[in-house]
Amino acid sequence: MLTAAATALTRTDDTAGVVLVGGSVTLLGWTLTALWLGGVLFVSPAVAVAAPVALAPSLVARGYYVRVTRAAIQTRDSAGTPSLVAWGELVRDGLKSALLSAALLAPLAGGLAVAGGAVAALVAGPVDPESTATAVESALGPNGPAAVAVVAAGVVAALVGAYLLAFAYVRPAALAAFAASGRLRDGLNPRTVARVAATGPYATGWTLAVGALAVGYAVAAPTAPLVVGVALAFLVRVVSHGLYGRGAADALREGSTRDAAARPSVRTDRDAARSGSRAARRADATRREDANRGAGAARAVDATREIGRARNDPPAPVVSGDGGRPMRSEPPAAVQVGRDVPVADRRDRSDAAAATIEDGSDPAGGFEWGPSLADAEGKR
Repeated sequence: MLTAAATALTRTDDTAGVVLVGGSVTLLGWTLTALWLGGVLFVSPAVAVAAPVALAPSLVARGYYVRVTRAAIQTRDSAGTPSLVAWGELVRDGLKSALLSAALLAPLAGGLAVAGGAVAALVAGPVDPESTATAVESALGPNGPAAVAVVAAGVVAALVGAYLLAFAYVRPAALAAFAASGRLRDGLNPRTVARVAATGPYATGWTLAVGALAVGYAVAAPTAPLVVGVALAFLVRVVSHGLYGRGAADALREGSTRDAAARPSVRTDRDAARSGSRAARRADATRREDANRGAGAARAVDATREIGRARNDPPAPVVSGDGGRPMRSEPPAAVQVGRDVPVADRRDRSDAAAATIEDGSDPAGGFEWGPSLADAEGKR
């Protein structure tokens, strides 16, 4: 599992592009976010309106980690890391990832708010702190108030630490559930998240990811001012999210299979009452089918030709965040990173134009560079 996740980047279509762009996005995310927070806290609250610009690089990075997790769940060890393209999809997935983390941290924030309100009530509220301190001293001695304060702080720190540890373990499982379907509600479904987090492969993947993050950050921290450490930190997070996806893949696949098998086909009384009308409509449809059999045969021939033409087209890359549905309007990753420029031949233009009119796609990849060399030589 660790070897497959660590070497996945070498099997991608554009390794250098992913490293350079990913490191640049990570550096911009750290820098712009820090400057934005400093401006909001120390300059003016009006700086908060620049949040979309300041947080955009961080959202792109988050969205790419979601895409890496999704690719690991879908392909396991058979494919490499996806290319860093389609930034609109990355921003949307990154925003959902941030909302997922906020929802999981909301109980901790609520508990700390309640504890802070209780302390404020003891200090400046209706309760007199001097009388409370006097009562504690009479019961526990002169050092009683300090001991109570230390114990209370220790309990709060222990609870916060335990919650953050549980968050660190559960959050990747929730992210994997969200990445597998593209729906945020699946990442917030306690049953789905618990099913993933309770499996051995996920625990193994999570442990390996923690070790990779610890070693990677320890190596990247000294070289962070040289920008090399920033790229290394990005690569370590890519590896860790690949481990999360590979560890959660089996549980998510078994869960989807179990849910599909648990849906029984129940016939209701309304269906039974309408069986007669259904039989009549079926008979009417049969007569119409016999009358239009000739036209249907012609349409079947045309459909067979279209299927044969579609099989020759390259598959569309899965880059969408909506449950992994392919985006037909998205150019291939090799075209977006500049490694390939598809050139349409004049002999294929008639077929390409017909396919464009029929299904709205562009089999030629949207690029046409004039007449072919053979046609140019024939005209001389």
